Amino acid sequence: MNKAIVPLLIGPLLLVILSGNISDALAADESQQIETLQRRAEKLSFDRLDPNNYHLAKARTWLNLATSEYYDRDDSGIISAAVTQAATLLDALENKQTGISMDTPTQLPGGETVRPDLWDKIAALKKNDKFSCGQRPTAEAEVYLVWAGHEKFESGWSHAESYLRGVEDRIYAAQVAIKICTEPAPPVAEMITLAADALFAFDQATLEPSALWHLNKLADRIKQIDTLEEVVLVGHTDRLRSHVHPERNQLLSEQRAESIRQYLIGKGIAANKIHASGAGSTQPIVQCSTRMSKEKLVECLQPNRRVEVILRGKNQRMAAREM
Repeated sequence: MNKAIVPLLIGPLLLVILSGNISDALAADESQQIETLQRRAEKLSFDRLDPNNYHLAKARTWLNLATSEYYDRDDSGIISAAVTQAATLLDALENKQTGISMDTPTQLPGGETVRPDLWDKIAALKKNDKFSCGQRPTAEAEVYLVWAGHEKFESGWSHAESYLRGVEDRIYAAQVAIKICTEPAPPVAEMITLAADALFAFDQATLEPSALWHLNKLADRIKQIDTLEEVVLVGHTDRLRSHVHPERNQLLSEQRAESIRQYLIGKGIAANKIHASGAGSTQPIVQCSTRMSKEKLVECLQPNRRVEVILRGKNQRMAAREM
């Protein structure tokens, strides 16, 4: 090989190697930033802030977005932009700043503005006098709508659909929360917690044969209520996989609640009385160390995998039980 050509070949090769090293270093820095901010958010939640706080919920959802895109090796700039959004909110909360801005960018680098009709619904929620009752799902809906714009920009509507469904679910949850807060809810007959592990295989939404005994008992209990107003089913998952694909846990929680709804309808409970929704991994009962083995962590997080059942009816006494 001509010696004069060697430097010409080595130059670009060295540039590629250096570029790869710089890229890896930047990715590691982003990962460290996200982990640090997540710890700060957890500390705020445990120390003094209501987990439903609008700004805290929004910061956490920005971090979920950043984490997911980090694992997808996104290089559009949306990771650093989402991290900046989260950091700004956490700084303000830690400094007990008043009048924190509630504005949300409709798009970040590597994205586009989508579904203005949903942005209008979110704006209406934020103007409601009882907004505080639905602040958490509203905050999550805003970030998911930005996220949907990123998925649409990168991969088309098919990739954005699950995120848009998450936006619509959260808007609906906020609307319901505000309505319940505004109008007195029917008296609660019972509050029941169904352990998901007794009903479903891990990471599945199809009812196991062992679930039938529990659900038959639930159906019998519902039929004992003289004037049934409604049956509310809310599915919950643990946090496993939530950092990578939070929409999967959201969808799983919805599917599990819907599986129970369909079973109860089959047992003769009026379909229009049963409402099913999912909260994903956003409302844990227990917190477990990430230093555990996978097997121990799954066991520790078991209480978070559940379906909560609220039975509403007139002239009934409140009770709480587990099935």
